[in-house]
Amino acid sequence: MAGTKKHLSDVMLQQALSIVDLTEANAPVHAIRLIVNEVVGGLIRSGWPPAQIQTGPRIVSAEENYGLLGYDPAEITLGSEHTRWVSEHSLLRTQTTSQIPLALQNAAQGRKSGEMILLAAPGITFRRDSRDRWHCAEPHQMDIWVLGDPELSAREHLLRLVGDILRAAVPDKAWVYSDSPHHYTEGGIEVNVMHDGSAVEVLECGVIATSLLNRLGIDPLRHGGLALGMGLDRLTMLRKGIPDIRLLRDPNERVQAQMRDLRPWNAVSRLPSITRDISVAVTPGLSEEVLTEKMLQAAGDCSGWIEEMQVKGRWASSELPPQAIERLGLLPDQENVLLRVVLRDCSRSITTAEANALYEKIQAALHEGVPGAGYRMDLTMR
Repeated sequence: MAGTKKHLSDVMLQQALSIVDLTEANAPVHAIRLIVNEVVGGLIRSGWPPAQIQTGPRIVSAEENYGLLGYDPAEITLGSEHTRWVSEHSLLRTQTTSQIPLALQNAAQGRKSGEMILLAAPGITFRRDSRDRWHCAEPHQMDIWVLGDPELSAREHLLRLVGDILRAAVPDKAWVYSDSPHHYTEGGIEVNVMHDGSAVEVLECGVIATSLLNRLGIDPLRHGGLALGMGLDRLTMLRKGIPDIRLLRDPNERVQAQMRDLRPWNAVSRLPSITRDISVAVTPGLSEEVLTEKMLQAAGDCSGWIEEMQVKGRWASSELPPQAIERLGLLPDQENVLLRVVLRDCSRSITTAEANALYEKIQAALHEGVPGAGYRMDLTMR
């Protein structure tokens, strides 16, 4: 498939494979797994069939993760911007939807007329992503697909499925939806839950596309249905009122004690943040996701301190005065990127010396210009 692929090192791959999947039944009890149980149980109570749980490997083929689902090989999602490639044709799955095509084929082979089969595929996924309180690079997702007669492929049934899921996961929360096309659905929508006056995206869905059924050898005159994928981390945060996605894995005992149930979150002391702007010379066009990943790799064991990273500005060398180019150590054909990096540990205060050391590591790792150049500015506590 097309795209410039940067393969994971053996160390990075083993780190990814060692992360605990909080949806797994054999993992310690966690609120994310409890949300899975709430959704699956709530669907049964709402009249949907019992779920057939699908599990699969973290390393999948590009065909499973993209090709069978209808992605164009030229799309950017197939490049290294968002995908963690293991080899030329395999990757760490970016979506639990990668488990669906084979399960859908098996379900269609045995399904009788009038019967509905519900497939649920929960699990951890891997991607290059931005960093803030709602985003992380290893989110948990769950796909819910319902296969039935062709008449099931209707917006009214889709909205009923969405409503039943959200009623089970985040009771009493209002939600809205808007059109959002997908590769493997028709009439796709994005669903947002209203929280503190803001809309938080929690799932996308649609009716199963005829093109997907044909690609999988499933007769669309005999089968139809619904396809839905939800973000389990965000639903857990909304259910409990958790303010930061990092808290889901924070090792502090006061935090983890609250992850064993779905009761409302009791705030652990919100420690002060440290914010600094870092100016570096880099290859033009590096995405926020790639810069974030390089930053997290540089931070190493301290990556959990990074609350947020934002790209505040980009400037080509032609837009900068000579003095700035010299100070930045900007080489020909590079660009200047200004990054705002916010540090806050969930459990303790970060000392100024610790923060300075981490910012220096990040700046050195990201800066591609003249060695030792680049500058930092605006150190604040807030």
